[in-house]
Amino acid sequence: MKRRWLSIGCLIVCAACSVPRIAMADGMADTQMLKELQETILKLRKMGGPSMARTNTAERLSQLTEKIDPKEVDDKTLDDLVSLLDSPDDSVRFWVAASIGHLGPRAKGAAPALLKILHETECLELKEMTSAGAARVALKRIGVTPPPRDCVKKSD
Repeated sequence: MKRRWLSIGCLIVCAACSVPRIAMADGMADTQMLKELQETILKLRKMGGPSMARTNTAERLSQLTEKIDPKEVDDKTLDDLVSLLDSPDDSVRFWVAASIGHLGPRAKGAAPALLKILHETECLELKEMTSAGAARVALKRIGVTPPPRDCVKKSD
């Protein structure tokens, strides 16, 4: 009998806890995601050189910007996000470019930094993926037509 009451009690408590979240889903969720976005940018900025942890943290930025209303991202946060494109770690630049793309036209000011990344990485002959693809997609999403791919192979 006690177990049944405990289960019913948990169900009532859990249901009660979710009601305010549902009611505040729009405003509060964006506010919380914006705060987490800002904290994640700061965390990434403080992390050391290239590592899987940095890549995972940058990927988290992409997950957050995919869910947040771009209008909720203030100018400072957007500038801080764009500044992460200066990372020497291309996997970080990949995820940051993807994050910027999720913000659409709101992030149009990031175009020069994305074009720079595209120019630096698009013609690299690596076995791994570069940030160029994410930069190209981000440019399209923010409303900027990326330049045509222009890779000239050097002859020996």
